[in-house]
Formats: sequence, C-alpha cells, structure tokens
Amino acid sequence: MAYVLQPLLKIRVMREDRASGELTAARRAVAAAQDALAARQKELDAFNETKEERRDRIYNAIMGQAVSRDRIDLAQEGVARIDEEGALKADNVAQAKNDLKKREEAAEVARANFVLATKNRMKIDEHKAVWTAAEAKEQEFRAEIELEDFIGKKLNVAD
Repeated sequence: MAYVLQPLLKIRVMREDRASGELTAARRAVAAAQDALAARQKELDAFNETKEERRDRIYNAIMGQAVSRDRIDLAQEGVARIDEEGALKADNVAQAKNDLKKREEAAEVARANFVLATKNRMKIDEHKAVWTAAEAKEQEFRAEIELEDFIGKKLNVAD
C-alpha cells in the first residue's frame, strides 16, 4: 500500500527547497551589502585623508594676496563643496549600514522559515518511518498467517 501522506511530503519537500533557495539568496544579499558598506567606508576614509589637503590648497591660493570679494566667495564655496561631499559620503556609509541591517534581518527571517520548513518536513518523514515499520510488521504478520495456512497451525490474531 502506498504511503497516504506522500503528496503532503512532496509539498513539504518543495517548501523546504524554496526556503533553502530564499535563505541562500538572503545570505548572498547580506554579503553584497557587506561589500557595499566596505566600499562606501573606503571611499569615506579616502576622502577624509585628502579633505584637509584640498582645503589647504584652496586657502593657500588666496592667502597673502590682495583678492577680490568674489575670489573669497569662490574659495568659501569650494570649501563648502568639500564639506558637502564629506557629508554625502558619510550619508552613503549610513545608508549602506541600514541596508546591511535590513538584509541581515531578512536573512534571519529566511533562516527561521527554512528551519520551520525543515521541521515540518522532518515530522512527515518521521511519520513515514513509523508508518513504514508498522506496514512492514503487518506484511510480515500476513505472510506468517499465509504460511501457517499451508502448515495447518493457526495463530490467534492477538499473538
């Protein structure tokens, strides 16, 4: 006799496979987010290393000279742009950290879904093992009764 819950087992296996794929994709997304964060942090570090030097070049271009107000305004605008660039790079790092956190949370949800799908499939597997053992025992009992029909000795069903 075929296992009655085989269609359910097949569904559970498919769900487990799907959850496994989602977990793998989530882990890859976490790795990509970590790489993006590292790249953004590297950009920020490189910017911070050159920031003061760039400011000094702007100031040195107008220091010790008679300059017009327009040139001073241009210098201040250049320094403001450097500061703005730094703020943008710092914001990129913060966004990359937020993205990494979201992806790690999604990976944790995917892991929990995979664990649940695995447990559900294992329950059916365990039931199938118990059912198979009971079915084998019943088949053995039937074979013994059939054999005893030929020998002539009858067993009670309670044995």
